[in-house]
Amino acid sequence: MSKYWIKREQAHIRKMIKNDTKIARKLKSNYLKAMDDIQGQIDAFYGRYASKEGITMEEARRRVAKADINKYRSKAKRYVNNKTFTKRANEEMRLYNVTMRTNRLELLKSNVHLELLAMTSEEQRILLEEMFKSARNEFERQSGILGQSLRYNERDIASIVNSSFLNATWSDRLWGNQNALRAELDKLLNRGIIQGLNPRELARELRKTFDSGVYNSERLLRTEMARVQGDVQADSYIQAGVDSYEFIASIDEKTSEICLDTDGKIFKLTDRVVGVNFPPLHPNCRSSTSPVVDRESWDKGLKSRGM
Repeated sequence: MSKYWIKREQAHIRKMIKNDTKIARKLKSNYLKAMDDIQGQIDAFYGRYASKEGITMEEARRRVAKADINKYRSKAKRYVNNKTFTKRANEEMRLYNVTMRTNRLELLKSNVHLELLAMTSEEQRILLEEMFKSARNEFERQSGILGQSLRYNERDIASIVNSSFLNATWSDRLWGNQNALRAELDKLLNRGIIQGLNPRELARELRKTFDSGVYNSERLLRTEMARVQGDVQADSYIQAGVDSYEFIASIDEKTSEICLDTDGKIFKLTDRVVGVNFPPLHPNCRSSTSPVVDRESWDKGLKSRGM
């Protein structure tokens, strides 16, 4: 392939990395808001029930006021009714309401879980919107590269976006991350409140836990955006009658060894295996592909067909 097309694809990769960074900032902001809300819940617990002037920790864990339960239920109802919750978040909400036990620590956990549900629901909405947008843009980009109109509709895009990748869909991974984060926060609250961890130390541990959650969220974003782009490319090549592609690595200081080793290699489309010779090759992969065609004869062929 000519250096022109390689440079063009590298420029596109850089553009996609910038776009991913922009989306990642939205996701991080979403996490930080949830963390601040959760920290507020913890501070309120310490302030009302763990101070010298308040009741004992044993009594705090045992007793729960009807007003607190009603406040929680009102908040949950508001979150659900303002239509920001996705279908999956609403299902999780129903499960929490069934299993919630009425003591102070469990009520605190339930409020924390509610904030995580709101956070994950918003994350799901952002990712779904951005992946649909990315798929549409990539179909249009490939139309320009291949010199012909490509057939696709919203159903086709939904099929690509929601397809299984390594035995799981992106939404399953998203909610799996949420469940893991919730479990870590439960352990932190148990250790912090039951064992009497200093509030400042608890806040530091909360920050570390959320930093890990942000990293997992950004990794999911980059990997799934690359997967969607790759699936659109493969579909475009099939429609255009292209039978081979060249692997184009994202070249910078973070480029993995596997991407460097695969960079510039040409493969038959029928031999395409995501994770082996077609991106993404690994989590956070941002490499791409380009169709292997003789540009001069390809353009002549398009002209002869009136394209």
